[in-house]
Amino acid sequence: MRYIKRLTMGARRLGTKFRFFGGKKTMSKVEEILSLKGISYQVLSHSKPVYTCEEAARERNVPLHEMVKTILLVDKSGQYCIPGNRQLNLQKVREALKLRRLSFASREEVKQVTGYEVGSVPPVGLAKEIPIIFDSCIAREETINISAGMPTKGLQMAAKQLINLVSPLLSDISVE
Repeated sequence: MRYIKRLTMGARRLGTKFRFFGGKKTMSKVEEILSLKGISYQVLSHSKPVYTCEEAARERNVPLHEMVKTILLVDKSGQYCIPGNRQLNLQKVREALKLRRLSFASREEVKQVTGYEVGSVPPVGLAKEIPIIFDSCIAREETINISAGMPTKGLQMAAKQLINLVSPLLSDISVE
C-alpha cells in the first residue's frame, strides 16, 4: 500500500491522473514507470483490442512511421525496436551485434522474456533485463507511439524521452 501511496503522490505532483475503480489501478505498468520517471506522455485508447502496428496507428489516428514496433529476437541477446512502417533486417542486426544466428522468438518466449503478449510489447517495463536496439530512424522522429503493455491502449511521447529512458543501442537495423 505504501508503494501505491507514493505512486499516487508522485503522479499528482506530475499532474498525471491516477484513479482507482473497484479497487483496481487503471494505470498500466508502463504508465507507472513513465510517471515515476517524470516523463510526459499521452494515453491513446483504442475502441477495440489491436495487435499490429497498422491497426494501432488507425485506432490512434497517428502516422504509421510514429509507431514503434517491438520485436524479440532469439540468441538470448535482446529486443529490437523499429518504426511500424519498416521491416527488420536480420542481417543488419547480426552485423550490429556481431552475431551469426538470430531468429524470431516464439509467442511463449515473448511472454516469458518480456512479460507481455505478442502485439502489446512495449520497449520498457520488461520482465527480464535484456539488451535493446532501436533503429536509428526512431531518433529522428519527434513523437513516437509505443504499446502501453495491453492491446487496448497506447502511449504517445517524445522519442528523445524514450531513448533517454531505455538507453538502447541505436543502429540501422531496418528497411522500408
